[in-house]
Amino acid sequence: MTFPNTSDISATRGEFMQQQGIRPMVEGGILASIAILFALISAYMPFIGPFVNLIWPVPIILLGVRHGYKWSIMATFVAGVIIAMLLHPLQAVGVVVGFGLIGIVLGYSIRSQFHPVKTLLWGSVASLLSKVAVLLITAVVLGVNPLNMQTEALSQAFDQAVQMYRSLGMKEEDLTTIAANMQTMLQFMKIIVPAGFILAAIADTYLNFLVAKIVLKKLGQPIQSFPPFKDWSMPGYIVYIYLLALVGMYWGNSRQITELYHIAVNFQVITSTLLFVQGLALFYFLADKYKLSRLARGIILFLIFTNGLFTQILVVAGVFDMAFDYRQLRGPRY
Repeated sequence: MTFPNTSDISATRGEFMQQQGIRPMVEGGILASIAILFALISAYMPFIGPFVNLIWPVPIILLGVRHGYKWSIMATFVAGVIIAMLLHPLQAVGVVVGFGLIGIVLGYSIRSQFHPVKTLLWGSVASLLSKVAVLLITAVVLGVNPLNMQTEALSQAFDQAVQMYRSLGMKEEDLTTIAANMQTMLQFMKIIVPAGFILAAIADTYLNFLVAKIVLKKLGQPIQSFPPFKDWSMPGYIVYIYLLALVGMYWGNSRQITELYHIAVNFQVITSTLLFVQGLALFYFLADKYKLSRLARGIILFLIFTNGLFTQILVVAGVFDMAFDYRQLRGPRY
């Protein structure tokens, strides 16, 4: 009976360890290069650039899932340095600081096998912190408030629209009404900036989760997914926050408490959006239950997304579903 040589075993083990160290390094280099390519596309291709910019964290997520958060942090840092050299340091800040933390957090959460809802929550927090950080850095570097710049740009766009209507021969009375409505809209948009940031953080986190899930499945590494959309249900306390927000809006407006009104409006926007999603899930449930045709579903969805009345009906339907559990969902809520 012969025994394997100890030196051969040590050599084999050394080769294995070397391969284990080389593999994440190679994949890290490839994925960091893809992240840099995404940044270049977002900078020089205006049509698809904004979408590519949104999914910039995907290579960082993949690296974190496959090899751990240390490698995703390293790839983010390397990508940031090279983007700063190829484009501009402020461009690197906008991309790496704005999206790098999302990729690191989502990669760590997926690798740790967190529930998808918990993964979405942590990713949304990271996204929100990143957006605030980018705003603060931009304000310090440029010495101006980026939000004010956006507001001024919108105001100029509204003025140009009014001038265009005037050149088309529209009456001054109608132009005054349009201008007043635009200013009201602009003031409302200023108020709901916090809600917009929160909802945007949730949206881009969910988008990156979906894209990373598809890519990981192609690589033979499936991950836990959300339940079917028709089975989605928001936490029950959303309804109470929504009702409190409506009361806060009434009190703040009637008693001229500006801070209360602004806070209540932001909570109302966030909860209304969540209730809209709840109502949309209820619609999909009913569409499957009553076997609606694709044409009928398409017409109803078109009306929902283009008609404010149908949108409000869906919000009310979401409240109804939460209050009475129409779908009789059991187990944890999502």
